[in-house]
Amino acid sequence: MAVRRQVLRAEVEELILKRLLEARWMPGARLSIDGLARDLEVSPTPVREAMVSLERSGLVEYVALRGYVVAPMLDAAQMTELLDARKAVETAALNRAFENVDLLLGELEAAHTRHGEVIDRIGATDEVTYELLQEHFRADWGFHQLLFDHADNRYLAKMVETLRSHTHRMRQTWAGGSPALDVHEAHEEHGRILEKVRRHHQDGAVQALIEHLDAVLQRSLAVAEEKPEHVAEQMGEAESAAGAVASS
Repeated sequence: MAVRRQVLRAEVEELILKRLLEARWMPGARLSIDGLARDLEVSPTPVREAMVSLERSGLVEYVALRGYVVAPMLDAAQMTELLDARKAVETAALNRAFENVDLLLGELEAAHTRHGEVIDRIGATDEVTYELLQEHFRADWGFHQLLFDHADNRYLAKMVETLRSHTHRMRQTWAGGSPALDVHEAHEEHGRILEKVRRHHQDGAVQALIEHLDAVLQRSLAVAEEKPEHVAEQMGEAESAAGAVASS
């Protein structure tokens, strides 16, 4: 029974996460536990548990007298601080992962290939679905996660869990935006890191990683600057349809 409850909570969290990343609700919109429970045809308990988990990720916030609300998107200062923290932690992980560089290389090669296959599917479709978008994000993060898997440091592993949650939140910036995203740029930049690892060039790999994260920040800031009017219009339409469920 406990196992089924955990599965149900995970399913509910994924459904709510999907709606958040599809920009169904405006930042600040109230998310009623009872309303969502009725909409998803479940009891309030798994919804409440999902909200607690989503709050840790930063995608929702708990506000006194209002309950859970959609968190605001990361602003420019928060994005800059997040990528600065990622550079510090990921370069530390990459340096430690070089202690067994051949094992690291094999797994990075496989991850890079998988990411390329996802990008090929994105290029072959006229509409980038939520599922395909999530595949891209998972494949992209999977490349970075390998640095921590091979760093063999429990504290770095805990740090990256926090950074991963906020990176997930930063992806809201792309929700509803350009269907092209930055898939090709990210894959090419990963390829430069990979090439340095192939050559056992540790300093070069670290520099390529720093340049990649700097480029991710610049692309995200550019999208955030261009997006406000587009998002307001798109979210306004979505909120009209979903607002009654979210706030009821």
